[in-house]
Parts: sequence; structure tokens; C-alpha cells
Amino acid sequence: MIDFNLLNTEKTIDTLTNPRDLFSALPHKNEKYQYPRDVQAQVWKRWYEKRDDKNIVLKMNTGSGKTVVGLLILKSSLNEKKAPAVYVVPDNFLVQQVIEEATQLGIPVTTNEKSVNFIRGKEILVCNMHKLVNGRSVFGVNEKKIEISTIIIDDAHACIDTVESQFTLKIPNDNQMYNQILNIFLPSIEEQSESKAYELKENQPNAIALVPFWSWKNHLDAIRKIL
Repeated sequence: MIDFNLLNTEKTIDTLTNPRDLFSALPHKNEKYQYPRDVQAQVWKRWYEKRDDKNIVLKMNTGSGKTVVGLLILKSSLNEKKAPAVYVVPDNFLVQQVIEEATQLGIPVTTNEKSVNFIRGKEILVCNMHKLVNGRSVFGVNEKKIEISTIIIDDAHACIDTVESQFTLKIPNDNQMYNQILNIFLPSIEEQSESKAYELKENQPNAIALVPFWSWKNHLDAIRKIL
């Protein structure tokens, strides 16, 4: 026997845009999600009022259910035809946590950026920051680029650290390249601080010196050849 009321409900969850109403309408969510927490409802309300702003920062305490908040916001955005939608976390362990939570809520998600349902706005892509910011351009370039319409970056501080590490190259001071690069920049470092230059030449622990941007610019070709 077909439950037509359930069919109508499933159609509704693809049209509702208010996250609070959408949460209540989810037909297959786990029993533990019968009611949203007060803080979740408050955040959804404030976000919904500002949802057309380009950038929104949400601050929630650990353990307050921010993953549920983020998933419902993305599902709400998809229902407003703001697709594709991406949920970004710092590492793969958290990717699995988000997928498990989405499964318990009954919200379709994927880890495949090439998924047809993701591109069509039928699934939320869950990925780590390494996939979003990397040298391989997994979301494409130029005419083949996937234009992300809605994105949530969970634990932004940790993700920023990841982005910084993606653009950081570390060379040990016992490596030949280190000495070659140091010799290039020593004159400009000495102009700023002779003591810093001396510490670097002597390989003193914790010696730190900033290279002037004009020196980087003037020696880019030489640095590229060394690397």
C-alpha cells in the first residue's frame, strides 16, 4: 500500500527554503533529530534573513550541532536553485562525520566532484580543504570550470591553516637548494638586518628573516630554476 502523504512530503523537501521548516519536513531522519536545538533554530533564522548576502560568518560552540545547521543551509540553498553546493571541512576524518550526519538526516551527499547529481544540484559535495585548494584544479579551469554557487567552510580557522600549508614550500637548511636561495637573498636581508643575515649564514636555530617583496620579484626566474 502506497503512503501518498510520504510522497507529498518528499516533494516538499525539494521546495522548502526555510531551514527550520525543511528540518521538520525531512521524512527519513533519525529519531534523534525529532526537534532542532534552540541555538540551531536561532542560527537558521538569522541566516535566512541574510541568505542573499555574499559572505556570512556563523559562530557556534563545539557540540552545538553546527554540522546539521550547515547541511540544512546548503539544502535550503539548493532548493532556491543556488547550485552546486559544497560542504568543506579540514580533513578526511571530518568528511566522514559530515557524511554520516547527512545520511542520518536523509540529505543526499557525495564525495565525487564529478557526480552528475552534484552538478545538477541534487546532492551536496562533501570534501576536505585540500581538494578545494590545490594545484590540480579538480573543479576545472576556464570553460570547463565548475562554478560553485553555495559553499560552507566548517572550522574556518583550521581550513585557513590548510590553505597556507598548500602554498608553503619548506626546504631544510642542509639541502643544496636552501643555500642557493639564501645566497640570492642575503644582500637584501643584510640591508634590513646584518644580525639576521649572520644568524642565517651560521644556521642558527630559530633564525627568521623576511625577504622583501621586490627582491622576490627581481629573482623569480632564478628561484624557479633552482626549484
